[in-house]
Amino acid sequence: MIARVFAALLTGTVFSQSVEFTQQYLQRLGGAVDEIEMVVARFDAGAARAGVSRDAALKRLRGNSDPLAARQGEDAAATILRSEELARRYRDLVDAAPLLRPFVVLGDLDWAITARAGNDYRPALPITIDGFVLTATGFGLGWAFGASAHGAARMGRRRSRRRIRSI
Repeated sequence: MIARVFAALLTGTVFSQSVEFTQQYLQRLGGAVDEIEMVVARFDAGAARAGVSRDAALKRLRGNSDPLAARQGEDAAATILRSEELARRYRDLVDAAPLLRPFVVLGDLDWAITARAGNDYRPALPITIDGFVLTATGFGLGWAFGASAHGAARMGRRRSRRRIRSI
């Protein structure tokens, strides 16, 4: 019985945190898409200034006799491909229902972004010291606000009862 309860609590905690991890993954993925799209846009603008299309610019760079220029062509092609992959992953994740997003992420992980999100991951439950302190502070402030509001309401009711009695 204890094993079942422990397994249920552990699995429940992991599943509850999957939503927060997915949110942090989505934010990192969106940032990566924004940055890599700027790199591709600069490449496209450079090609346009040279009067050629993206494909023609890639072909020219790849076919260059200078090994550095040829390598730059390969790198640019890889960057463009990566941009398309990241944009597709981002669209798939944004289009998915929030409840299904953790499963969408698991089905099509980008390991580099997953590793970075994991390194900076902060759990949604207050199981870290800073999370516990902020939770306790919020609880205390909420308690004080609730007590103040309740006290004010009681005073108002008492005054109205006294007015009614005096009439």
